[in-house]
Amino acid sequence: MTSPDIDDLLARMADPALRTAEVVDRYYTLCIPFYREFLGAHWHTGFYEAEGPIGPRDQWRMEAVIAASVQLSATDRAIDVGCGMGGPACHLARLTGAHILGVTPNAVQLDLACELARQQGVHERVSFVQGRADALPCPDASVDVLLFFESACHFPDRRAFFREAHRVLKPGGRLAGEDWLASEGLSASLIERHVRAIGHTWCIPALGTLSDYAADMQAAGLTVTEAVDMRQEMALHRGFIVHPRDRAVVAMEMRATADPIRRVIMDGLLRLGEATEAGAFTVGRFVARKPEQPA
Repeated sequence: MTSPDIDDLLARMADPALRTAEVVDRYYTLCIPFYREFLGAHWHTGFYEAEGPIGPRDQWRMEAVIAASVQLSATDRAIDVGCGMGGPACHLARLTGAHILGVTPNAVQLDLACELARQQGVHERVSFVQGRADALPCPDASVDVLLFFESACHFPDRRAFFREAHRVLKPGGRLAGEDWLASEGLSASLIERHVRAIGHTWCIPALGTLSDYAADMQAAGLTVTEAVDMRQEMALHRGFIVHPRDRAVVAMEMRATADPIRRVIMDGLLRLGEATEAGAFTVGRFVARKPEQPA
């Protein structure tokens, strides 16, 4: 794409009235090289320990924590909704032996995920398809475990996703995931300054709270057994640019870059750091079950 094309795309992304599914898909396709640079194949926050180096092991640890919360095992057929380029699905297939189907709406991500599964030798247990969270490509009551890693916040209709989760899960099936959240009880000024800014820069329709997610799951017919603000469990701030000195360095790098997509992503990282420092942003994890018998 030429620079004017990218400028037009970014303008459309900034306007909710023009931010169609096709525009969002084009934008995230352009973001793929930068996400791979920053995050590798695991496009989500890590589970950060209080001390020690920050790196890929934090993301692997987060995946293991989510999988363990529903006892994911080799007897399970699971689906990872919003799978990106497949890192979590491939890792958890190796870790647990589960058979996992990854779903992404993006064709480029799909190709990368399939190639990753082949490279890692898990293609017999991991597969990927192109599809939407509000119309999952699975029959009713066919899935033991449904997983999501920081994807639900990007879905146009999060409630529709949880209804689909209820549809595809077997009776007694388990849902587990983690996602970006707004903190509970924020003032209007903090919402305007931080929550809406994150939504704008990261193309999030509406950044929900822990209680919003739990309510949406319950409304879909799921029984929520865990809804945890992960600031209680890990050193969340270590995964974000919270120190003003560090943000100043990134801001200087952002001004110096000629790539508009990189500039938008760096701006988003700065806004996440500011919101984390202000206590306006967090990550939550969830466990829910589909009842054995209809309500």
